[in-house]
Amino acid sequence: MPDNDHSGELEDFVMTLVPEGDPVWPRAERYVEDIPACERRFRPNKINKAKIRAWLATRETPRPMGIAIQKGDLDTGQALATAIVGWLRRLFG
Repeated sequence: MPDNDHSGELEDFVMTLVPEGDPVWPRAERYVEDIPACERRFRPNKINKAKIRAWLATRETPRPMGIAIQKGDLDTGQALATAIVGWLRRLFG
């Protein structure tokens, strides 16, 4: 994870930015979880990637994670996000 404190990948971090109470998020999770293992086209350790991409696909204008952050689809006011932005600003000025 970008915070060097939790394990995971970028998608695990981005999942924390899904707005609280978003009504589509649980549906995106269920959609991916309901795909039988024998029919999945992704590795078991990539399930969170599939979930966040399924959620992003439901946006009015589906877009990649980075653009979704820029366009406000994801809540960058979360504590973890602000901590990472602060660290990046300190690192790169």
